[in-house]
Amino acid sequence: MPTSFKYFVLRSINAVIVLFIVVLMIAFLYSNMADDMAEDRIAQQLLAFSQGLPEELSEEEKEAAVEYERNRLRTIQGLDDPFVEKVLRRTWNTFIFNLGESTTNHNYQAEDGFVTTIILMYLPRTILLFTTAACISIFVGIGMGLKAAQVAGTKLDKALSIFGIITASLPMWWVGMLAILFFAYQLGWFPASSYPFPSKEAGMSYYTGILRRMAMPLGTIVFVSIGGRAWATRNMVTSVLQDDYIMAARAKGVPERKVIYGHTLKTAAPPIVTSAILSFLLSIGGAMITEVVFNWPGMGYLLRTAIFSESDMPVIMGLVYITTVLWVVGYLVADLLYGFLDPRVEVGAEKKV
Repeated sequence: MPTSFKYFVLRSINAVIVLFIVVLMIAFLYSNMADDMAEDRIAQQLLAFSQGLPEELSEEEKEAAVEYERNRLRTIQGLDDPFVEKVLRRTWNTFIFNLGESTTNHNYQAEDGFVTTIILMYLPRTILLFTTAACISIFVGIGMGLKAAQVAGTKLDKALSIFGIITASLPMWWVGMLAILFFAYQLGWFPASSYPFPSKEAGMSYYTGILRRMAMPLGTIVFVSIGGRAWATRNMVTSVLQDDYIMAARAKGVPERKVIYGHTLKTAAPPIVTSAILSFLLSIGGAMITEVVFNWPGMGYLLRTAIFSESDMPVIMGLVYITTVLWVVGYLVADLLYGFLDPRVEVGAEKKV
């Protein structure tokens, strides 16, 4: 079995084990709360059931019917099962994406109450906004950082460092509120809220409407993140440029472009790649405060709605699980890229295997 394949199998098994342990912890922590919410739903159903019983029944018969209905509903919900069995059942159902139904579906405007349907309705909007912002921030930020490293110590380098430190320290929600105040209320260029979304039947107006609603949150995210990424890239590349083999390459007359992109960037690639992957993961998870400020209906906005919708635990657990899956997969991809960029990682894995 090739070393690279062994490395892939080892990391994949580790990822599945980590994911299962995290899901088990989630099910353990939320099990009692989920049981309490199920009890409340059963109480509401029993109230409606008792009110619908025929009036000719005696009080004893009504009590017996209600008690029978209570036992039936508790059996369906599995509330009488042992605690360990309930935790393991919830763990397995969550692990296979059987996330159940929302308790307050009317707050999400979904076609049905299944948690998977609700998440799949909100996830593309987060990907559209935050992943686009992450792509712009990564590519432009890395380019700016490389340019600053080439001219280290110059006014351009110092200006970029100051810009990166300042923008990275600004709260994104505060910058977003300033953007709304200036561009929406003062200039009137963009809508202050992302809702209501344009209809897909509107043709080109749908796409232009989405772009107008994306402009301010996209610009805010890029503005806050691009400077810090450029500054971090500049520091990584500058340290590599001090290595002996880089100086030797320059002394031999190797073109500066080849020194930067062929030698330096390859050496600095692992930490840069890790930072980029983390940015993508954070983008898919969404940012609750940013989405709430701009009223952008993504994953963060959905989490906030679920928390304030009488603590809709199925949706909250589904969001936590989906986010965990994305993080585990992201770290797996980072490990595999590390093995590709640095063969010494595979050698270490081979020795352990």
